[in-house]
Amino acid sequence: MNKYCVNGFKFQTEKVFRNKKTNNSGVYIQGDVDGTSQTIEYYGVIYEIIEVRYSGCPKKKIVLFRYEWLDPSHRGTKMNHQHNIIEVKHTRKYRSYDPFIIAQNAKQVYYASYQLRRDKVDW
Repeated sequence: MNKYCVNGFKFQTEKVFRNKKTNNSGVYIQGDVDGTSQTIEYYGVIYEIIEVRYSGCPKKKIVLFRYEWLDPSHRGTKMNHQHNIIEVKHTRKYRSYDPFIIAQNAKQVYYASYQLRRDKVDW
């Protein structure tokens, strides 16, 4: 699938928005750190929307998003307290292979580049 509506958001794959003015492929999810009570924020871009159907009675299905995650460490993600925004370095990718999440767990984010700041071209 190229599009999927869930949690009040319309998600699209990165391929759909390439030449458009709007961008609905940004995603955010919170996860825990190795089973501790600490949380970490993951940001990414949807590359594929997959619907898995299970046969049998009753028929069931689940929708998964395949992502490319950005680095959640302090080198790839930081909070800009002055403007109350999260800055994500799009050139730093998450090294671990963990590409799928259940669509119902996703929240949508919008990525905008710094047009007038040469020092933040990667953020």
